[in-house]
Amino acid sequence: MLFNRENGRHMDTNDGKEVLKYIDTFGLDNTVKSKPVLGVDDLLLLLNYHWARDTSTFSTERHRVQFALILLLLFGTGCRPAELVDAKKKRKDTDFDNDNPDNDDLEDDAFEGNATMSGVHENIRQFDAICYEDVRLLVVRSPSGGERDGLAMEVKMAHHKGHKRRPKPTIFFFTEVDDPIFCPITHLVSLALADSAFEAQSLTTPERVFEHKVWGPVLCTPLRWKQEMLKMPIFRRDERIADEGSPETALPYSQFRDCLNRLGRAAGFKEILTSYCFRRGTANVVDRTATDAVRDQVMRHNPNSAVYNGSYINERVRFDVQSAVLERPSADGVLRMLTYMSLMRDPRAPVHVPDDVLAALPPDPDITAFEQQREQLKAGTYRVQGTGVEAEVRRLTVAIGSARSKRRNIISEEYRADYFRRRPTEDIERQNNGQEEEEYIEPVVEHQIPQRSLLVDLICTRVTDITLQDAVQRRIQTANLMLTLCGCREVPRRYRLRVALPIQPLVKEESPDTDPFSCALPLVCNKAQCVFCLGDESKSYEERIGSFCRPAKMMDHVERVHLKGKDPDARIECCHPTCKSEGLILEHLEHFKGHVQTVHGITLREPRFVRLTR
Repeated sequence: MLFNRENGRHMDTNDGKEVLKYIDTFGLDNTVKSKPVLGVDDLLLLLNYHWARDTSTFSTERHRVQFALILLLLFGTGCRPAELVDAKKKRKDTDFDNDNPDNDDLEDDAFEGNATMSGVHENIRQFDAICYEDVRLLVVRSPSGGERDGLAMEVKMAHHKGHKRRPKPTIFFFTEVDDPIFCPITHLVSLALADSAFEAQSLTTPERVFEHKVWGPVLCTPLRWKQEMLKMPIFRRDERIADEGSPETALPYSQFRDCLNRLGRAAGFKEILTSYCFRRGTANVVDRTATDAVRDQVMRHNPNSAVYNGSYINERVRFDVQSAVLERPSADGVLRMLTYMSLMRDPRAPVHVPDDVLAALPPDPDITAFEQQREQLKAGTYRVQGTGVEAEVRRLTVAIGSARSKRRNIISEEYRADYFRRRPTEDIERQNNGQEEEEYIEPVVEHQIPQRSLLVDLICTRVTDITLQDAVQRRIQTANLMLTLCGCREVPRRYRLRVALPIQPLVKEESPDTDPFSCALPLVCNKAQCVFCLGDESKSYEERIGSFCRPAKMMDHVERVHLKGKDPDARIECCHPTCKSEGLILEHLEHFKGHVQTVHGITLREPRFVRLTR
């Protein structure tokens, strides 16, 4: 397949046989890699960790909500990741289709298909990722007649592998789930409300969406999207790396893959968590409960093909052969646990190699050579801007950083694999030596955003006996918290100092028109505070008023996050709460920096010291 992809033709059979001889000649490893299968218990574990224990930060918490929805759609449809996110830009660098059974390559062209779910023929959209026009949200009349009308969702998967040559779109149906952590409709409603995507102007709260009733002699009421939202991707990329002026850029596969791999390592899985773990899990579940024709339709395989049995079937036989031949009752509970990838999970497993272990290793010769070349070019000078060696020094600096990251990742993988090898033996030796078992205490995770803590308490608690009305109210509360969470943002704690909250007076004497935050914050600030973060209402008080370790770090943060891509001649607003309440607008960037220095006591980097980015 690789030869066909690179050369545009199939490899000759005789050449293929000759290549196989090199395996024995050079002693190459020809063992088949493991293909782990994800189960519903594994999915619940991942979602619980994602919401309750994940300490990673996103540009906005909307990405946390959309990431959970992607996991639910992967497991609920068995689709490939390219059907949900954008896989065009780094096609040769991504490897999410290692065990692909089909012979079709991923298509890089934009979708040029038939009428969309909305029934409107529009101009060709820019991304193959799933957009709002691929999803139809419906209020369906209750079949029994006396119960509440429920929500249903249709998801059209049209951008499958080979859709340009043999288009065969598949539509999947979703209904409401009592457990909101498993309910894709609840996640989608919160994202749609955050995007103001509904065409009906009155649909502004989850209550109005979930409690809507079907009127007239019809079976359903479609909740249509705005015309300008049809081509917008539902899953969008991190705003910190999105193109300027294109906030609707689709989420790239590389960013989703990194988040998925990080979640698997942090949750303690031994195997690498990929999107194909979800796809194989869905295929095995459908194969046990549906016909082969339905299974091939779900997986988008050709009818009567052996693709599933060759590439997707669980290599761990989910049948108690021993009990069958011995004519004894089968141990289904144990067998269920043995067949999924969470069997070897260990939450104590290290994610990264410790710094002391990394420092004890001998230095890498390539990194040392790069550092020596850079020191020779710098010749003892600190600043190289404007000199003849600036370009080469910066190239070496980037190469050193990349080499260090690659080395640390390789060592971390080996250190983590060594942990899984030696930990069982160490536990056996301690137990046989009479030592007591070490009690595992889960680390305490403090959420910066109160709504996330409330959401964790709501969806990560298992409720078995619940009425229909209580289940609806629980989904509404979940959607409300997710909607609020979409407008918030967490900041890595390592960049901020903890700040005590101000003591609230017993009697408030402030005017209703006065911003309490602007009153509590002095006009002259700490020189290491960020003036943009001070006025960011999506952050908590602690995050807004926190300071960096030194002014240089604050300057780097301002230039890389807040001023990146800004026109230096454009008008800019002062973000300090006091100036913001007065509507102060500065003429240009240099005027803004001078105002911040003279009025607020915060010195920003001069334009001549700001390195222009490509």
